[in-house]
Amino acid sequence: MAAGKEVRQKRSGTATTRASMAVTTVGSGNGPALLRTAAQERALRRAAFQIFAQTDEEALLRVALDAVSTLLQVDVIALFLASNDGATLRCRAIRRQNIVQQPANGSLSEDTLASEVLHKQAPRRTRSWSPPEGKPCASALAVPFSAQGDTRGVLIVGRHTASRFRNDHVALLSALGQDLALALRRLRMPLEFISKASHEIRTPLTALQGFTELMLSREVSPSVQREWLGLMNQEAVRLGELIEEMLDVTRIESGQVRLTLTPVRLGDVIARVAQLLNGDGHRVHLLAEEAPAVMADGNKLTQVITNLLRNALDYSQPKLPVEVEVASRCLADGEATTVIDGTSPIAAVHHCRPAVSVAIRDRGIGMTAEDLRQAFLPFHRSEASRELAPGGSGLGLAIAKAIVERHQGRLWAHSRPGQGSTFGFCLPAETNGAS
Repeated sequence: MAAGKEVRQKRSGTATTRASMAVTTVGSGNGPALLRTAAQERALRRAAFQIFAQTDEEALLRVALDAVSTLLQVDVIALFLASNDGATLRCRAIRRQNIVQQPANGSLSEDTLASEVLHKQAPRRTRSWSPPEGKPCASALAVPFSAQGDTRGVLIVGRHTASRFRNDHVALLSALGQDLALALRRLRMPLEFISKASHEIRTPLTALQGFTELMLSREVSPSVQREWLGLMNQEAVRLGELIEEMLDVTRIESGQVRLTLTPVRLGDVIARVAQLLNGDGHRVHLLAEEAPAVMADGNKLTQVITNLLRNALDYSQPKLPVEVEVASRCLADGEATTVIDGTSPIAAVHHCRPAVSVAIRDRGIGMTAEDLRQAFLPFHRSEASRELAPGGSGLGLAIAKAIVERHQGRLWAHSRPGQGSTFGFCLPAETNGAS
């Protein structure tokens, strides 16, 4: 028995040694493929944890380059960030011989490989690459990275020897780039939110200021004064609604909203909302099969239905109907949809087994693929939607997305220009979003 125990200990020690060797050779060609993949996954998880722990952009870039160096055995790593309009690239950080350098922000970087990958939005392997201010590389791999359809930049790794990068290297660098893009978006979100919010608030404030200046500087009849006061009241109400929606977005995304869960039948909620938004609801056709009640916050789901149904009514011609379907099966099945999963929209066929699924279909102006990818970003509105409903804030879909995700559900959408849109969501059989 003692001999058997010793053999088992030796075998265990050998397995441990092999596993540790696999960890130290992440990204190399050594070791069994299964162990190498497991080591890569563990290293990628550790890298993601470190990346999302950063609260400063400069530190984030350094940590990202260190993570790439751990995942792949390379000589040079360069990180390029795109400008806001995506037209230009700046080399923000370079790692050589375990030293990270950060070029001055004011210097644009002309890099043919980075520009090509950014333009084509696809990884590329090449046999030659000249990194900024350094020795040329005999092999290189470049991948773009983006978050919610918003391109953030390009990661390039290079080796001085001519060794081809494998497919798993492409997958690793792409996965890390996605984490980097999301972390950058999270850091920049407050500034972007404030900038866009200021722009939206300025419109009603300008109208209020203009009418008050007119009333103070001119003698006008009581009827004209009453008309101007009515317009000022409309702008004040619009401003108040905008501020309340902005507060909703920040409260929900920061986790400050607690859900009060009670049994909710979505068919009843939709019927009430339809009557409020469209009089007797003659434009809204409700198709509700027997679906179970869900444990949810009824007020919050009413807000989701209101936002989605109001959009469908606003962006359709007045005489065209809007169809709302409620079912216990996933209503997105069989359709190529944009699934709003966490923070990333994914073009996919959506499959799930929800307790309840809702689909709101209109025959309105529809949306391009690019607009659909950005539809759930705060303040985003397409040019066509601004023309049809100029008073909108662009926050309704962002609020709906946040509320559905707090219920551990999933939002999805399908649209084609000129053929209308379908927005829907699925709620799971059980939720514990009240915590």
